[in-house]
Amino acid sequence: MSDKVKFGYWSVATQKHLKVFRNDASNIDEFDTLDLSGKAGMFLGTIRGNGQINNIKKLEKMGNTVGIRPRDLHRIILPEIEKASDRKVEIIKNSTGDIIGLQEYVFTNNEVLEIAGQVFENQRPKDNERITIETMDKTKKIPYLQSEITQILVEQGFLEEKIVLSLALQNQFRLINKLSNLNAKDPIISNEYIWGENHDKIAMALSNIRFDERQTLKDVIEIIQASQGAPIEKLPQIDNNLLVLAKKTGMINPTTIVSNRGINKEFAFTPNIGKSLSINDDILDDVKLLLASIRFGENYTQHTTINDPERFLETLIKYGDIGPHSANGTDYILLEKKGIVKVVEKSKQGYYGMRHGYCLELVKKDVAEEALKIIKSPEYKFDVEKKYENFDLVCNSSTYISGEENRMAMGESPSIVSESEEYIANVLRDELLF
Repeated sequence: MSDKVKFGYWSVATQKHLKVFRNDASNIDEFDTLDLSGKAGMFLGTIRGNGQINNIKKLEKMGNTVGIRPRDLHRIILPEIEKASDRKVEIIKNSTGDIIGLQEYVFTNNEVLEIAGQVFENQRPKDNERITIETMDKTKKIPYLQSEITQILVEQGFLEEKIVLSLALQNQFRLINKLSNLNAKDPIISNEYIWGENHDKIAMALSNIRFDERQTLKDVIEIIQASQGAPIEKLPQIDNNLLVLAKKTGMINPTTIVSNRGINKEFAFTPNIGKSLSINDDILDDVKLLLASIRFGENYTQHTTINDPERFLETLIKYGDIGPHSANGTDYILLEKKGIVKVVEKSKQGYYGMRHGYCLELVKKDVAEEALKIIKSPEYKFDVEKKYENFDLVCNSSTYISGEENRMAMGESPSIVSESEEYIANVLRDELLF
């Protein structure tokens, strides 16, 4: 991983943690550059693959999906992305100098993170933010004693007093975890991204859990490993305290999809989703979101059900679109918002003649290919349990909550933001220009 990609990766990861805090939270200003470059990365990850976008309202709505307000998008995010992108992103302005669209030539998540990393570098970040990146990057691999990570950072040229301060700030915003050990003055420094390949080590570390409970937890995790995106409510019954513990430790990463009717459903992933993931551990959540959305469509929509996810993805990848189908106009709003698909109204020749309606057009082919690779894995099993029958729910997904946010807000109910899905859908589909 190059330095710029590393900076972009941890900028995005940091921003996903910081977004759950108030803007006036004490000391949050110490991560101002990481927050900016993280938002730039999340936004660029959303728009990539669209080519030219001439609808500024659509850009603003896509920016809002990742927490960027229109004023900041126009004045800060877009200019900084253009400056950092080496002409891979070009702003389109009208005769009065107002931004009215953009042209982008960004094809992979690696490029997204590289540009975000350049945005980070261009801001001349403070030592605290550089220490934060190095700390999170080091502890992603193995945990360290505080004395050990301090020594490593000193050898990289950082002052010890700045390291101590930065570790305290990182701990305040839960970017790292300080775990008590026998020597309370020298805690273990870890972060939630370490556990991808270490489920057994985590289970052994939780030695205060009874053997039978530990086995139950192990069984559930194995089901999730074989069925990434499994609806949590359909998993075998498990003590709620064990489930909360598994979420908090990162053994289970729940992604929550929230409907505009106030319905929210959790879908479980393990951190090592897709051992061959080539798009930076899915730090932008695209693969998890696509799998969770398919799960939602498989189990909870009254308009249609996806009976064969593998065929669904293969068709989408092979032909670049799928449909027409009435459900495409209502059931995939969230994938539109994240820029994974576009919903386009058009006519197509079908087996029974010409058909007209909404089609899903694939924007991020690599995301669909990675999701398909996971589904086709011989260890993977999509059907956890028989579908619900006649589930009275329209799948107008309005938002999602990432694994990081779920762990940050453990025990809190998701906050549902009221919005007009029809209005947003029209903007995303270029049907509303003003």
